[in-house]
Parts: sequence; C-alpha cells; structure tokens
Amino acid sequence: MTERSAFLYPEALSYLSSFEQSTIKLGLQRIQNLLKELGQPQRQFRAVHIAGTNGKGSVAAMLDSLLASENRLVGRFCSPHLITPRERILVDSRPITRQWFSASLSHLRDVIEESGLKPSYFELVTALAFYIFKFMEVDTAVVETGLGGRLDATNTLVPELTVLTSISLDHTSMLGESVPAIALEKAGIIKPGVPVVVLENTEAFPWIVNTAKKMSAPVVSVAPEVLTRGKGQLAAVRVQINRQSISATSPLNGTFQGENLALALAAYQILTGETGDVTSRLSALKWPGRMEILPTSPPILLDGAHNPAAMAKFLDSAGAEFDAGLVVFGCMRDKNGERMYQMLRKRFSNVVLTSGAYHRFMDKETFKENPVFDAPYQNISQIISNITQYPSIVVTGSLHLVGDFLKALATDHAYREVLLEMEPYCDIFDSDPA
Repeated sequence: MTERSAFLYPEALSYLSSFEQSTIKLGLQRIQNLLKELGQPQRQFRAVHIAGTNGKGSVAAMLDSLLASENRLVGRFCSPHLITPRERILVDSRPITRQWFSASLSHLRDVIEESGLKPSYFELVTALAFYIFKFMEVDTAVVETGLGGRLDATNTLVPELTVLTSISLDHTSMLGESVPAIALEKAGIIKPGVPVVVLENTEAFPWIVNTAKKMSAPVVSVAPEVLTRGKGQLAAVRVQINRQSISATSPLNGTFQGENLALALAAYQILTGETGDVTSRLSALKWPGRMEILPTSPPILLDGAHNPAAMAKFLDSAGAEFDAGLVVFGCMRDKNGERMYQMLRKRFSNVVLTSGAYHRFMDKETFKENPVFDAPYQNISQIISNITQYPSIVVTGSLHLVGDFLKALATDHAYREVLLEMEPYCDIFDSDPA
C-alpha cells in the first residue's frame, strides 16, 4: 500500500464531510469488504449491540457508564453527533482526540483508495470506530445501530449481548409501514444463541420474541418497577433478572428514561452478575442534547425528539417552567414534522420554526408551503440574537438542530464560556472548525 502523509485535523474533517452527500445504502457488502481490508477489527473486542427507534443512545450511554465504573476500558459508538464527528466514537466515555481521529482516518483513506471501495458516510464512520476500538484494545464496545438493524453497517458485529429499545414508526419508507414490520427489521441484529434484552408488554415484543426463537437466542424480558413518579423527577427503577434485583436512579432528566435505564440495568446484570443499587456507577454520565438544561440566562432546554413517539415523551417530561418561553422547532423532511409541530402547539403558544445546515432539513419554503406550520420562521442566528427577550428557550425536533443551535450559541463569548465549563462540550469545542 502506498501511504500518503497523515491528515491534519481540519483535513480529516474535510475528507469525512466529502462522504456526507452519499445516499443511504442499506446492505452489508460494502462494509464487509472494508472491514476485511482492515483485518476484521470488529472481531477483536467484546460488544453489546443496541437497536431501536428511540432510547438506544441513552441505553448505550448508561451501559457505558455502568461498565466503565468497574475499571474497564469501554468504547462506545453512537450517532448522530452534535458538534464534531469525534463524538460518535468514545473511549473511556470521552470523544476520541483530534490526533486519534486524524491518524486513524488517514489509514482508512489509504485503504479505501488502494482498494477502490466506495463506502457511505455511515459505513466509513462505523469502520473507523471498529478500527479504533481494536487499536486501543477496549474491553467492551457498546455499539448503536444507525438507521435500522438487519442491513445496518454495525450488523457486522457478533456481540455477546443484544438490546432492543422501544420501537415506533420512523423511517417508514425504508423500514416498513407498521411497528411489527419495523420491529422485524430492528430484530435483524439478533444472532444465533446470543441473548437479547427487550421490554415486555409492547407492540413489538411478540415479533422480537418470535425472531429470537428462530435464532435460538435466549430472551431476557424486562418489566421495570418504577420507584418514582411525577413530572420532572429523575427516573428510578428496579428490575428482576434471573430472580436477582438490580436498581438505580437515572442522572438523566426525563421520566421516560426509566425504561431506558431498566434495559441498561438488565444488560449490565447479565454481563457482570451485579445486583443491588448501582446508582453511584452512573454518577459521571453525561449525555448532551437529551433533555439537557443549560445553566445559561435564560435557561435553555435541549432535546433531540425527532418523531411523534419521542416528542410525546419529551412533552411528558418537560417542566412547566418552560411553558411561557420560546420553543424552537425544526426537523428533517422525512420525519412526521406536522404531527410533532401540532403536539408542540397544543402546549406552547410561542413557537418559531427554523432549519439547520444538514441537507435533509425542512427549509423555510417547505414550511411555508404547508398551512399546518402557522408559526413564523427565523434562522438560528436571528433567534440567538434575540434570546434574552424570553424567560426560557426550548430547542427540539432533531439532534442535528440541537447541534447547529449549540454551534451558533458558542459564537457568543459568554455562552461559549458556559459550555467550555461543561462536559462533554469542553472536549468538542476547540479552536479548529468542527
């Protein structure tokens, strides 16, 4: 192989961004070919594989924190990112450094150019994560799927445990028009003989169980006992696995985090045998952009709810102190934006529409063409320039929107200083463009 000079960080970002316009390519042949050229890195570490419509990021973050608290070196692969693609690949609960990112992507560039392969953006980042996890010799990698399951690039793993989070209608043009159809696609990550953790009493449950039986995969059904109730409270749950109890209180805002925490606890118990209250093992957990309240003036509530099911959970958990403020809404064209917007309008009187930089966003003209969207449109910079006029701000509808809002917010020195004092923003805002 003819090796070229290694990327500088801005060059690495530019190279990766050149793949962003690639269309979503369902199928495993391209990623399998790339991983083969890299020496099959996905076979060199233990893994937990997580799929679902909503909650998989929170489950992954919680499980990462639980495992890492026992002095394991844990890797985590998640998507999308808010500020920089380095957020998608975490080791020891922190985004990989600019140096690791640049050096590793330089190697993948050489492999891709030598082999003539043409991966999609997500396939490239997946391969990058697996390569880094192998090189850094992580004990366990907690890996989220991207779009689906069966044909997702991450489904090249053979994990020791599979987790299925809540499933609802999303990406219906690709995954199916019903919850059972989508459940079958998500359940495509189930491997022969590999235990699968799943919530009981859901519409998707029997379809997942049926798939697991065909694969001779043991099913660990989770029925959480909720220990706290009431809007605004942190979720506390207890679950029984193999007649043994494990419990914790979530450090993440949102009552809906209870079911996510239950899945993470069940997975942790199966992997380690741990029982009892393990709340202390979650103390360092940070999961930005998910029911996150920034300590700014005015306070800013960020949440990436991107479909009606997630929006319902957001509305159930958002405190009344945000009712009188400004709500900023934007979403992708392939989402049910009308329904999410109507849900917001039932509660909030002061809503503004916006869009971000990603090419899939609903833009000003798209909103204007649909009479359902009767709120005014402002770009993000306009909103931030007038931010002090409101008692509070809510930003929701897409994690991409949350990320674009944070980038714009960080251009204001005062807000940037607040962010730089917080984890993980202190790791992902830096002098180079990201």
